[in-house]
Amino acid sequence: WLDESIIQDITPKLLGEWPNTYTYTKALSEYLIQQEKGNLNIAIIRPSIVGASWHEPFPGWIDNFNGTSGIFIAAGKGILRTVIANNEAVADMIPVDVAINLTLAAGWYTAVHRPKNLLVYNCTTGGINPFFWGEMGQYVMSTFKRNPLEQAFRTPNAHMTSNYLINQYWITVSHKAPAIL
Repeated sequence: WLDESIIQDITPKLLGEWPNTYTYTKALSEYLIQQEKGNLNIAIIRPSIVGASWHEPFPGWIDNFNGTSGIFIAAGKGILRTVIANNEAVADMIPVDVAINLTLAAGWYTAVHRPKNLLVYNCTTGGINPFFWGEMGQYVMSTFKRNPLEQAFRTPNAHMTSNYLINQYWITVSHKAPAIL
C-alpha cells in the first residue's frame, strides 16, 4: 500500500546493518519467536542454501526447480549461458536431507530434554568444508556434459563472471543474438 519511492527511501533505514530484506525478515521472525514463545520449548534451524538431496530418498532428488536447482537445470538444458556470480564466494549449499534430518533431531532433542534456552542450529558447510561458486560451476557443467539432460535446447556451456560488462557481452552473444536470428 506504500508508494514505491517511499519503500525505496525507508528500506535502507529499516535494514540498518542487515545486508538485505531476506536476512532482515528472517531476523525479525526469530526475534518474534523468542519474544512470544512463552513456556514452549523452541528450536530454530538455520539452513544455508538448501539444494538437492545427498542420500534420501535418493542422491540428487529435488521436488522443484526453485533457487539454485532451477539455475543448474537451465544451464544444463543450455538455456542459461551466463551467470553473474563471484567465483571466489563460498557456495554454502546444504543437501535437503541433511537439513531435514537436523530438523528431526533438533525437534526430538527439544521435546525430550526441554532446554530452558531457545536453541539455534546453523546447518551449513561453508566454514568446515568450503566449496566455491567457481568450482560449483565447473562441476555442474562437466556433470551435464557427461550426463546430458533430455530435450536440451543447446549444449551446456554457461559462463560465470563477477564482471558486469563481461556478463552483458555473454548475454548479447549467447542470448540476444540467437533469439534475433
